[in-house]
Amino acid sequence: MYRVALLLPVLQLLLLQPASVAPALAAHELSFLVLSQPARFNAARAHQLKRSIVDQIRELDQEIAPNRPADSVFLTHELFPEQDGAWAITPILGHIRAAMLKSTHQTARWLIVCEEQSHVNVSLLAHHLANEDYREKLFLGYPLYDREATIIHHFAFFKNPTSFLYPYLRAGIALTVPLVDHLVQLLSDTGTPRPPLSDFFIDAAHEFALLVWQRGEGVPLQPRRYLCAKALPSCAIHGAASPDHGTSGTGRDSPDRHDDSTGCTDDPTEVDQIMFAVKTCSKYHKDRVPALKQTWTRYVQHLRYFSDVDDPTIPTIATSVPNSSAGHCAKTLEILQLIGDELRYNGSLQAIRWVMLVDDDTILSTSALARFLSCYDPGRDLYLGERYGYHLLGADGGGYNYVTGGGGIVLSVAILDALQRTCECPSASSPDDMILAACLQRLGIRPIHSPLFHQARPSDYAPELLDRRGTVSFHKHWQIDPQQVYNRWFRQQDEHYFARQSCPPRHGDGGTICKHSTEPVRTAELLRPSALGSIAAGSANGSVREHARIGPSNEDEHRRPPSQNDDRHQQQQQQQPASSGQPKEPGRSWLGMTASTTPEREVAVTGAAAAAAASSPPTVPSAEQHITRKHLCASNELQSNGELLVGRQNLQESANLIKHTDL
Repeated sequence: MYRVALLLPVLQLLLLQPASVAPALAAHELSFLVLSQPARFNAARAHQLKRSIVDQIRELDQEIAPNRPADSVFLTHELFPEQDGAWAITPILGHIRAAMLKSTHQTARWLIVCEEQSHVNVSLLAHHLANEDYREKLFLGYPLYDREATIIHHFAFFKNPTSFLYPYLRAGIALTVPLVDHLVQLLSDTGTPRPPLSDFFIDAAHEFALLVWQRGEGVPLQPRRYLCAKALPSCAIHGAASPDHGTSGTGRDSPDRHDDSTGCTDDPTEVDQIMFAVKTCSKYHKDRVPALKQTWTRYVQHLRYFSDVDDPTIPTIATSVPNSSAGHCAKTLEILQLIGDELRYNGSLQAIRWVMLVDDDTILSTSALARFLSCYDPGRDLYLGERYGYHLLGADGGGYNYVTGGGGIVLSVAILDALQRTCECPSASSPDDMILAACLQRLGIRPIHSPLFHQARPSDYAPELLDRRGTVSFHKHWQIDPQQVYNRWFRQQDEHYFARQSCPPRHGDGGTICKHSTEPVRTAELLRPSALGSIAAGSANGSVREHARIGPSNEDEHRRPPSQNDDRHQQQQQQQPASSGQPKEPGRSWLGMTASTTPEREVAVTGAAAAAAASSPPTVPSAEQHITRKHLCASNELQSNGELLVGRQNLQESANLIKHTDL
């Protein structure tokens, strides 16, 4: 009895301790910043999240302050419609703090930053944050780390990349107001050296964590279990898609839907509505092109290879721009000109809605791209991919966002004419993806970002950032086998999509109606030189011409789906003489063109070239060759910022070419 009497005060103290140490936290003491975009699909998701948070706050604060407006949820695309750096957090931190102070109630103790795809439980979040000391400088989140030093993080911590933690933004980050005030002061104080920040913004989460960490003198990220990558009952914020998030007005089955497809259009995009333009060079014709033909291009109906030379065995379309070791602005603009000309005059291509610019070492899923584009309107959403930022903290306002080329640049056909009329390269070797963005910004068009496009390899990203079902692309063949990457990430869904498109279910008897044909396809007729000769005049005066069908085309032919016998079939083809007249790939349609350097931009192809294209199957290198072969023209890419990030001397030399004000 005596021992019980002694233990009773101790138990009472332990039970009362949490309540006495952690002050109560009301829902209205949380301010939310949702990283959002103005595109209709993205804005709809952001508004849905905002309504959910606002309703939860009002319900929780009903007893405390029933008439208090819930005005502490901010959407970046509404609050900062002209601020290109809003997605990077750092450029708008001071403005966010000012918005918090201007709100009806100035009692915010926490700033919560999340994404439009996040799921927020306000009650659970307030419960957990009540146990944190809001008077301290705290930086809370779900921790990510690099498995190896990567270019997307400027090769930071290359000696020990796992040592630095940065947050998963979709799982939310929580910042105390004292930390926000400290960072705002740090960025605005002209009397002290500002923290070292790159001119390029790639990964907002990593770069913001570096700012807060301050080379070890600041605040490191502190992991919290209630901020989650996956949906769990104990999660206050998580980034996983809900089970019913894969259905929308399109009526498609969930296996063929993009996980974030809520709000998609009722007119889904199909693969045959996309024109794929591959930029390559002669050094890669026997290296990267065979890898393309063994992976995603097998499922593509409209495909063009653009190179510095005419190679009828692929075949390629030779541009008039020599290959360079730096940027490829002039080459890319000529590619867009050639595609625009073809779409304008080839009546069989009227269904094309999108153009996808890729490198010859881009690995992608055609079906994932089609599902992604089904959420967007080609008449409104004109420029999509993985967004990078340049000079977003500049005082001159010359910074802008751009879609990095390696992961693929998607352009709406609707914008091609205006882009061709207004965009010029400061020099032939200017960074093409950055110049494209600068030209489009002058037209009032800004990029739509998606994390499903990737400038780097799968190993360059934390696993939580990779969506198994929705990922559209990866980039680079360095130290990987591209065919293995494709098989692991994309092959199954592409085969499933192609099978459904080729043999859709027949109503009534449960059978199928197969569209593909086993008959050899005809060689595609080319655009007449006379037609292309008139394009220059039409482009000069900005006139809009109707599509005209020029000769028969096999673009609408359907191919048999790839099967396990493909490799055997290709071996049999290789044993046949070149004069056998067999197509190099059943059902494949190619356009072989050589663009001249004359103003008329005439296009021609010889009968020998067409025969070679029809009879020469590609030779596919082995996986070992893919891994060990050195790439000697690695700069022949849609120029992003790879060389600029690694070689700082190049940054100063090209600074006058990058700002859109100099164009």
